[in-house]
Amino acid sequence: MKSLKVIYFVAVTICAIELLQFIFETSGIFYLIRDVISIPAEEPQKFSISAHYTADSNDTKFYKLLSKVNMIGYFLSLIGTFTSILLYKLEKRTRYIIGIGFFVASLIFSLITGPIWKHILELN
Repeated sequence: MKSLKVIYFVAVTICAIELLQFIFETSGIFYLIRDVISIPAEEPQKFSISAHYTADSNDTKFYKLLSKVNMIGYFLSLIGTFTSILLYKLEKRTRYIIGIGFFVASLIFSLITGPIWKHILELN
């Protein structure tokens, strides 16, 4: 039980740090929202008829969608790990297992599926 508790607190700490980085780093969500709010609206740009237009193939659109789904899953697993602290009414062992499960999911999203989708997107 002691080792499970230590693993849980390490997982929650790591996920809290990653969540803060995900939200507040210079390319994070907080700065994206701030930039969208602070940038004034521009007039629509006019494109010439002779402009070269390339559309993504359906495969590339699908891989981009999967990449976005992967990012959302990573974000939700970080939030799930961090909010497992709020499950104080559950048995401690169950709460620890839930938090560690979300932590493992965030590791899978960030270390396995994320690089796979990025590699497939680069190939296409």
